[in-house]
Amino acid sequence: MRAVQLMLEQRMSLRKALDYSGCSRKMYYGEAKERTVSLDLEMVQTVEKIALERPSYGTRRMAAMLSRELHTPVNMKRVQRIYRTLNWIEPSLTKKDVIRAATSSLVEPRAPCELWEADFTYVWCGTDRWCYLFNVLDVFSREWTGYAFDTAARSDNAIMSVNNALAAHPQIDIPKLTLRIDNGSQYTSRKFTESMKVLGLKLEYIFANTPEQNGSIESFHGRLKREYIWPREFSNYQEAEIAMADAFTDYNEKRIHSSLDYKTPNEFLSEWRTTHP
Repeated sequence: MRAVQLMLEQRMSLRKALDYSGCSRKMYYGEAKERTVSLDLEMVQTVEKIALERPSYGTRRMAAMLSRELHTPVNMKRVQRIYRTLNWIEPSLTKKDVIRAATSSLVEPRAPCELWEADFTYVWCGTDRWCYLFNVLDVFSREWTGYAFDTAARSDNAIMSVNNALAAHPQIDIPKLTLRIDNGSQYTSRKFTESMKVLGLKLEYIFANTPEQNGSIESFHGRLKREYIWPREFSNYQEAEIAMADAFTDYNEKRIHSSLDYKTPNEFLSEWRTTHP
């Protein structure tokens, strides 16, 4: 490229200079004229908003959507520049990206009894072998709101755990409550869904094979096993049943949580209700 510049300084035409130097016009103009295009901040923010709602959109569809949102023509190259600036994969997102985007649209509680998560776990009971503990947890306060413990993993027990939780909280406004569950057969059965419909509960199912979307109760089960189940060796169902009742009381009344500023769920709820009458 330096040789081309010297030839041009000697009053030679650009075409001859390029021919003699062996440099193509494309190479010369590409290097000689570097384009710097500033990005419109409003457009970038709109792209991010649309991508959260429509994570599968490529640049062509995104350009069309931007044109509708901003009421001005937007071509695909501008969107491609924004995608490169944001370091996004184009044209399509991976399954993990789609799930992450979908997670942002899940219900986020701002008060107690707005979002509960339900699931069950296994407990070894000696002569009675595996038994099943169905639990319901309040995501906002980390309160263990209810459970059902049985020797069988039936949908009846999933229903009973929710009924027990509701019975312990008669003051809640059920239409404002959402129950987040996975796609296990106990929670997708007709008996369960119809029972929840009768109760007036909204159901929110997580994506298949994404336990992180039901993270609060998954974490709860880990703590439950480490602190109340694994340290004990239950010889039968009756012994484990007594231990579960004791664990329920201890967890809500005595066990402190770092996420609650080292308060118990009951203490946290008492203080919250004082400041939010």
